[in-house]
Amino acid sequence: MQHTIPAWSELLSDALLVAISEVTHSKSLCSVMLTGGRSAEGLYRAVAEAGVLRRFSGVKFFFGDERCVPPDHPDSNFGLAMRTLFRDGVPPSCEVIRMGAEHPDADAAAAAYEALLPGRIDVLLLSVGEDGHIASLFPGSSFLFESRRRVVHVMAPNPPLERLTVTPVVITQAHKVFVMALGERKASVYERAKLAPEDISELPARLVLNATWFLDAPFKY
Repeated sequence: MQHTIPAWSELLSDALLVAISEVTHSKSLCSVMLTGGRSAEGLYRAVAEAGVLRRFSGVKFFFGDERCVPPDHPDSNFGLAMRTLFRDGVPPSCEVIRMGAEHPDADAAAAAYEALLPGRIDVLLLSVGEDGHIASLFPGSSFLFESRRRVVHVMAPNPPLERLTVTPVVITQAHKVFVMALGERKASVYERAKLAPEDISELPARLVLNATWFLDAPFKY
């Protein structure tokens, strides 16, 4: 499913709220996995400014990937979320579980975070890169075919090079997935992904073709 919309942040924040509410109506706790990047920053600021976060209850926030930097570093996804989405604080009934990616033993940090994850993520938020990557799973990565580990230490093609990321084990098992693909180049990723959906090595975004995609630019089928 895809949405091409002018006010993508408003529709996506509404969709997140609906998805979270559906989960918390059936059980006491909802797991939401956040992403980083410029699109996420725009969404998080919009959500904070609209006061949507005040309507969240019983939510445990996780991260799909993190750069191996301290939490107060400008490149930290956790830091981004705290400066934008949680700028007024984390709601009392919610919790933010960050990746300790600054740990000197990144493999141990990945294993530690994996141990904190629930069996299945209820709501997964992703942003696709112009190269088709999602989380920190880049084209050509051997971890695109990981079938056992849920969080791994990876090397990215651009700085910060060292990162932790969830694997397809987490992504493909998530209950509800939203993908941001903003701008013409990212919209074209969706178009390309549809043409050869089996080749995830070339375009990791093909892992989530059946997710709900949010675009702000038209594309050709």
